[in-house]
Amino acid sequence: MKTKLFYSTFFIILSFLASCSIFGEKTPTDCTEVHWTHNGEKDGQEEWVDLCTGYSACGGEVQSPINITGAVLGSNLSAIEFNYTTTETEIENNGHTIEFVCNAGNKINIGGTEYELLQFHYHGLSEHTVNSNHYPLEVHFVHKASNGNYAVIGIFFEEGAENTLFAEFLNNFPTEEGTYADTTEIHLFELLPENKSYFYYNGSLTTPPCSEIVNWYVLQTPLTASATQISQFSDILDNNYRNVQNLNGRSIFKYDE
Repeated sequence: MKTKLFYSTFFIILSFLASCSIFGEKTPTDCTEVHWTHNGEKDGQEEWVDLCTGYSACGGEVQSPINITGAVLGSNLSAIEFNYTTTETEIENNGHTIEFVCNAGNKINIGGTEYELLQFHYHGLSEHTVNSNHYPLEVHFVHKASNGNYAVIGIFFEEGAENTLFAEFLNNFPTEEGTYADTTEIHLFELLPENKSYFYYNGSLTTPPCSEIVNWYVLQTPLTASATQISQFSDILDNNYRNVQNLNGRSIFKYDE
């Protein structure tokens, strides 16, 4: 009887100590205040899955970005229908990327599903690679459908002619967390390359919570930015990209205009 009482008491105390974090901090369930980085020692991308229970998808099997290679023609794919107009200028540095928040009403239609453009943001180096090679920059146009799924259009930048949007706004990119806004209208369709052939695969958000709810459309034709512009962006946010993830049996398809 005494032995049973001893072990019962022991396990109660052990559970209490664990709940009080005596043996280390508990993984939080509310991710609101959880801090993460791309390259930090304790909160970098290799640690995301353990920072919060809401980030468990970061260790999933359908993660992004990926290395694009061996794409096959997708017989069921179709052209992306862009219904873009304009948006007023709102540029946010959120500590992880430079993001342009977009006015409502800009949409795309893919295979009969309509997605609304929420924002577009930048990564340097590129998050996706092609044949294991990075581009210096990549922009993501993030769209959301009424069913909660996302369609993200990724566009690479290569070094070349000066980029018009950067020429107008790069000096207004907040260098620390904060927002710049004015009434200047940005013509969104003009931000895209003329050829809109793309690579397609199913994946995830590339930052926490890494939700696996994204249809990725990575355009094959890159945009250009000057060496000075690329360097200026890198001075604000350097290496804010996630490493490529395993395909885990997924196929990469392509659509050619």
